[in-house]
Amino acid sequence: MKKNIAIAVIIFTSVLVSAGAFFAYQKFLKKENSVKKEEAAEKNYFEINDELAGVSFKIGKKFDRMPAQALQTKNPNFVYGFLAKDDAKISCFISQTKRENAGAISVGQLRDGVFEQLKKSNPDAKLDEAKVIDIGENDNKGAKLKMSFVENGKVPMFQWETVGITGKFATFAFCVCPKAVIDLYQDDFNLFLDSVRIK
Repeated sequence: MKKNIAIAVIIFTSVLVSAGAFFAYQKFLKKENSVKKEEAAEKNYFEINDELAGVSFKIGKKFDRMPAQALQTKNPNFVYGFLAKDDAKISCFISQTKRENAGAISVGQLRDGVFEQLKKSNPDAKLDEAKVIDIGENDNKGAKLKMSFVENGKVPMFQWETVGITGKFATFAFCVCPKAVIDLYQDDFNLFLDSVRIK
């Protein structure tokens, strides 16, 4: 009888230990897979820190960087330009203009200035969303805008933009995309625009 009880206790203990080891191993695997997924996600973008321009940002690996000559031909104020690998109509840029007057500018003025600029080339442009964001050192506030317009009276487009200023420069980061494919690129646009920092 005592022998049977001892065997039962040993079997029960072995089952508990095995079950504990199994669940611990499953937890370890889940944690390791989670870490691997995070590492893979981190590798889906390039990180650029340009001390000379005083700007840093991330850009997804779905995009190719435009050659400097093509960028300057497009607009002399463009510092960086990226085109989607599978569709040149989808693009992201960073533009900088030197400030003539280093006086204070409100976030509202930044927002209105960006929107008015888009309306000059696209009178039907609409401001769909705007918010205040942190964009740099010393609690520097900027604006993030989501705007829409119709290109050549035919193609509905989105332009999402982040803008901020320092004493020297006004920095504009923006992405342009046909409305039809925004779902495929909105995460990339947010990664880019939310990561922009100026100093």
